[in-house]
Amino acid sequence: MDTDLISSDEEDYLDLLLQDGDIVDDTESYTTEPEVFSSQDSSQSLYGDTLAKSVYWKDENTFDDSAPDPRTKAFKPEKPPGFQFANFTRKQLQGLKSPADFFKLFCTVELLTQICIATNNQARTLISAGMCTSYTSDGAWELLTVNELLRFVGIVIYMSVVKLSTVDKYWSTDVLYKSCPIRDVMSKKRFLAILSFIQVTSPAEVDKGDKLTRMRYLLDHVKEISQSLYFPHKDISADERMVASKHKYSGIRQFIKDKPIRFGIKLWVLACSVTGYTWNFFVYLGKKRTNIVDKSKGLAYTVVTTLCEKLYGQGFRLYVDSFYTTLHLANDLLTNKVYLMGAVRSNSTAMPLVFKQSVDWSKLVSRGDFRWHREGSFVFIQWKDCKTVTLMSPLHKGSDVTSCYRTISNRSAWKRQNIKQPLVIHDYNVNMGGVDLSNQYLNKYSSYIRTQSHWWKVLFFHCFDIMVVNSYIVFQEFIGKYPAQFENTTFDSRFGQLEFRESIASELMNIGRSSVENIVTKHMPSFLSNRKDCVYCNAKASMDGLPSPSHKVFSFCNTCHVPLCCSATRNCFYQWHTEVNVQQYVSQNGKFKKRKLET
Repeated sequence: MDTDLISSDEEDYLDLLLQDGDIVDDTESYTTEPEVFSSQDSSQSLYGDTLAKSVYWKDENTFDDSAPDPRTKAFKPEKPPGFQFANFTRKQLQGLKSPADFFKLFCTVELLTQICIATNNQARTLISAGMCTSYTSDGAWELLTVNELLRFVGIVIYMSVVKLSTVDKYWSTDVLYKSCPIRDVMSKKRFLAILSFIQVTSPAEVDKGDKLTRMRYLLDHVKEISQSLYFPHKDISADERMVASKHKYSGIRQFIKDKPIRFGIKLWVLACSVTGYTWNFFVYLGKKRTNIVDKSKGLAYTVVTTLCEKLYGQGFRLYVDSFYTTLHLANDLLTNKVYLMGAVRSNSTAMPLVFKQSVDWSKLVSRGDFRWHREGSFVFIQWKDCKTVTLMSPLHKGSDVTSCYRTISNRSAWKRQNIKQPLVIHDYNVNMGGVDLSNQYLNKYSSYIRTQSHWWKVLFFHCFDIMVVNSYIVFQEFIGKYPAQFENTTFDSRFGQLEFRESIASELMNIGRSSVENIVTKHMPSFLSNRKDCVYCNAKASMDGLPSPSHKVFSFCNTCHVPLCCSATRNCFYQWHTEVNVQQYVSQNGKFKKRKLET
């Protein structure tokens, strides 16, 4: 057997690299100067021209001197990036002194009024039909006001920070939960009533043909107010977001097997890569209900163009993953002065043919090596890390290189080494996580309260979470620009989202303020027109097996709504609020349940 012959696999690979026809055994060919196969551009254009006979890529040793595409321009936004201070007067800016003030920039009085009107209409409709009468007082619905709705929102935000096993635990009189402040803000019956009846759209305005008809007003409000108060920085990213839920019967719940959140409602989101601010989004209604602009260009084209439509012509840099990267999308965005930097799948039509024909390249190079190829207005860069990564960009040069650190194994141990990294890879890693950063903010303190049949409330609570997170981002930027306005407060750079939510909850629930309204709404004695038996005296006697003393009094607690002795000789008012076991006995014994009082 001749050992000088190469294997068939090696011969096939050499033919793939050379692609210059058969080798002719001619002695004259050895007298001429041998052909040098230098790196050269592919003749295949972006629009599908035929590939030349010899196709090669380029590496870091070849300088990319290509001129920029004439359609590119410098970043010139129509508004200054960040919080739009120009929308406010100096007096209005000076009035922003607490986290709740920033939250109310997003959660406006108009929105709260709309929710109150719709909720009251829903409650009257159901109660008149004989449903949910347990939430009423004497068969009539107590109208929901804006101030009461703010307290309800404050309780929901508090529940996102302080997690208990069930909603009932927040009103428990057990010693473990005695310090919970919600009992002093709103009764459990009233909270559950608002939670059951709450609506954004009145029943008469519900369009059964629109899947999001009950949430359309709130979704549009959050998008419009978020875009009016803030403008993104140069780098933006688009991606999907899953709002966790295992509800049924909605018809829009999605299942994604390999995601951290497998079940839920999918949103398409555009976020600022610098801050994680949610600037634009819309709900994915499924394959049948989604209106695709051009079916030949696919769903990803419709998603990105819809999200970026208001940012055309300003020079934004958009970072997307391989699901969205197509040549049609990249070209159309480039025409509209939005520059797409995206990952490219190996089987994508956007992948250059020169890379597809040499798939074994990654097996022959070491970690940190890369190659690049330019087609039309875009440069495609393939870099060998743990895996081979391919990116495309209309702005970067193929030869621009930076460095990064990787832990690499050798024969003896693992060592941290500095390796080459294309600049486009570095920029992509830094700026692609805008939506991921926003998701981290939202998922850390979720306000969702599970309900049995109202699946759309998943989006209701998520919209309030978006307003909280966006107001937190605006608050942080405001503190950085006007630090003197918060000198005598606890607000500083260490004031995170947890403290921000706590401050909003306490202010909306009116906790911790020394106002007269707060003092009156807490446990204070009031007086009846007719005398009633003291509940504490009767309960204590019943617990001790003694006959009821029947001490009739005019005084009662304006929060607990129970008659109590309040005199120098018998201070049952104090004993009632300090002895939890008596309250538990009264709540369990029907004879001593709270009765309605005539004031």
